[in-house]
Amino acid sequence: MNLRANKIDSQSWITIIILFSLVVYAVGIFITLMEPDAAVYADISMEMAKNNDFSEIKLKGSDWLDKPHFQFWVTAIFIKVFGINNLGYKLPAILFSLLAAYYVYLFGKRFYSAKHGIIAAIFLMTAEHIIISNNDVRAEPYLTCFTIFSLYYFAVYLEGKKMMHLILGSFGLAVLLMTKGLFSILPVASGIGLALIQKKKWKEILSWQWLLVIGLTLLMISPTLFAYYFQFDAHPEKEMFGSKGVSGIKFFFWDSQWGRFTNTGPIKGHGDPFFFIHTMLWAFAPWALLAYAGIFRKVKYIINRKNTFESYTVFGFVFTFIIFSLSSFQLPHYLNQLFPYLAILTAFVLLDRSRDYRFLRIHYILMNGISIIFIVLVVLLHLFYFNNIPRMDVVVVLLTGITASLYFIVHNRTFIKRVIIPPAIIILSVNYYLNRQFYPDLLKYQSESELAFYMIDEQLPTDKLVIFEKLQWSTQFYLKRIIPSVTEEELSRIKLHDLLVFTDADGLKKLDQYGYTLKTIKEFKDFHVTGLNIKFINSATRESTLTKTYLVSIQ
Repeated sequence: MNLRANKIDSQSWITIIILFSLVVYAVGIFITLMEPDAAVYADISMEMAKNNDFSEIKLKGSDWLDKPHFQFWVTAIFIKVFGINNLGYKLPAILFSLLAAYYVYLFGKRFYSAKHGIIAAIFLMTAEHIIISNNDVRAEPYLTCFTIFSLYYFAVYLEGKKMMHLILGSFGLAVLLMTKGLFSILPVASGIGLALIQKKKWKEILSWQWLLVIGLTLLMISPTLFAYYFQFDAHPEKEMFGSKGVSGIKFFFWDSQWGRFTNTGPIKGHGDPFFFIHTMLWAFAPWALLAYAGIFRKVKYIINRKNTFESYTVFGFVFTFIIFSLSSFQLPHYLNQLFPYLAILTAFVLLDRSRDYRFLRIHYILMNGISIIFIVLVVLLHLFYFNNIPRMDVVVVLLTGITASLYFIVHNRTFIKRVIIPPAIIILSVNYYLNRQFYPDLLKYQSESELAFYMIDEQLPTDKLVIFEKLQWSTQFYLKRIIPSVTEEELSRIKLHDLLVFTDADGLKKLDQYGYTLKTIKEFKDFHVTGLNIKFINSATRESTLTKTYLVSIQ
């Protein structure tokens, strides 16, 4: 009877974690879109939906060449259904994140056990940067989903040789390509390819099936290739990146991703070989240390020729991680695509060493330590950032989360469960605080979106608004229209009289030099919210980090 009660208790806690995750994701929907990337992608989706043109990618009515079409197709469809708002843009990302968790469960169940699948899905749903990416939505939820989707169907195909699985795997590859280009298929291709090499399955490697995969994938990405051709290749007179004759198809296959890796494309960066090693510590928190142990354990099994159940995930992770680390262009969210693999590897080491008392005790202590660190950081963040008490619901959730975690630790003596459930509850409680308390206040310093909200509240005429000397994207999305931009070179050719102008301090000086009489309607405090620093977080020094932007009328 006691064993059955414990089983029901564990299932209840798992249900609570899943439901709590959904609540945290849902709260994130209402957070204002962040500049620049999420707001840019939302603008593109809005223009695609309003124009009913799914073939061309436009931003402010001009050709835009960076990410391929799939994400914009999906979000444009949702915007047409739910309207030009946060729900229309963010909901599909959450749904694809949940689908990724489901396929992590399926993969774990298929190649390990049902318990493994459930635990791995929890690890993925509660990883810090997965939660962030469902708030600050870019391409990552789609990449995360279709990476594990494609790997799962190819792995299942290699077992049963059913053609439908091969087609579905190819579809996953096609979506990855149509979301972020050629680099995005590396985790799947390296995972399958290196695992087959390791098992010396030369017949499988040289099989005609892979030619079929290439053919199917090319067929499935043909909408993107045709769209790129007719928007760019067929119009060599168009100027992109300061040059004419730019090929959209070449950019798709080379410059977009491989060009970033080799630093030969139009978009360049500076790489650090250790960047992703330390980034993973917080991005896959609170599970990162366990994940490193899982990678080490799986690699050790492969070297010692022990049964590894499957090696697709470790080969896919390690190979892509090395490639990312060698790249000249690195951003934290690049890791998200590998998180399904990490979740599976993390669950593997935890269950593989479930009878190793010393291992479980060490990680139990580490998990408790990480949870305490997160709670302390939230308390410090609030004390330094705010001058008031948190919202009542935030206080209730944080206290309930801490109490529930302590209750579980005291009343459940199974180390493996104590390693999983309390940290999951704590990380979700912390992110509830961030989504409900911190981010909403932080976004008040994003003047581009604050401008839109002010104009809506004051019922100012949006058709008279122009932007001068200031980049903005979220303004357009929340005002649901393209806002014209004016450059200094254009001031000599056009007149701004009777218009509303959004600009910064330098823009005000230039308008004054051109002889315009200005009346300030609203002054905004401005900060680049995705580039937080200690001086900004500290309320005592925040003012020194702020710049000002202005909404002015031209007399």
